[in-house]
Amino acid sequence: MPFTAYCLDHGNFTVIPRQMRDSFRDMRSCGFDGVALSFSESEMRYSRRAFEIQVACAHECGLKVHVIPSRIGGRFAGAPLLYCNWLVEHPSSQTPENPAMACIQDAEFRKWAHEYIHTLFADYELNGLIWDEPKSSMVLTRHPATTAKFGPDPTPENMADDFALFIEEMTATARAARPDIAVTLFNMPSVNAFFTSRCAHIKGLNYLGFDGACCRQSYFREPPRKLKHYFSETWDRTRSECAAGGKKTFALVENFMVPEGLVPELREGLAAFLRQAKPDHLSCYYYGLNNAEPEKVHATVIEIIREHYLVQRPVKS
Repeated sequence: MPFTAYCLDHGNFTVIPRQMRDSFRDMRSCGFDGVALSFSESEMRYSRRAFEIQVACAHECGLKVHVIPSRIGGRFAGAPLLYCNWLVEHPSSQTPENPAMACIQDAEFRKWAHEYIHTLFADYELNGLIWDEPKSSMVLTRHPATTAKFGPDPTPENMADDFALFIEEMTATARAARPDIAVTLFNMPSVNAFFTSRCAHIKGLNYLGFDGACCRQSYFREPPRKLKHYFSETWDRTRSECAAGGKKTFALVENFMVPEGLVPELREGLAAFLRQAKPDHLSCYYYGLNNAEPEKVHATVIEIIREHYLVQRPVKS
């Protein structure tokens, strides 16, 4: 039952190894056995050494390292709100309907993406791969490469099947460099069930699921409201899709954007979920972004997970 600290844009420009070690040691004391670190084109271009230091520090502190390849061709999430630089420089790979989105069928994009993933896994001592929220999985495009493959009228199902195959092939590229990695994929709950069910049959995946919230949220000073799906709405779907494809379950707790005064609601929601569910792989944000009371949110989340999840772990002899 892995328990992974989810970290986006963590320390790759202001590089202070002692602070990295302090954070990683604190993660271990919280009960995490792994950390998920985002890696975007920004790191590939400017922070190769910094990421190597980061991975080494995490291992030194007893954590497994999962990488989150971020914003590849605008077709995955991860490190937030970045455009794909490669795609800007290669307009022929852009979908005509949305220039910020790469065409999955485009040979040049696929070649670049495979080379990117190969470099990432060949160069770093990584233990896992997390595919974070595949984007626009059933959106139609009439890019020339798409109509060449599917004819003049491709269907949403064509798009979903080919995206899933692309992820399967990219996973194989990662595994060719690191055969023993654990591979996780999660979707947004709003994604069409045709695609999320299809993901359960991607070869090479170990864990599959969704991210979700446990309380109301807000971006800044507006009143809190329900912004994200709650796990109570998606857990049955997670279990059924995983069972159909022979995958283990995953959940990422979105313990972020919690406004002042909402910690009791977060506590109640997370405890209710973990009384109902025991994901095979659980993750939450390590000091999630944009919380009004960061220390309270963090302490509450760790307390509830210790009480309802970590006690279920088998004792190692």
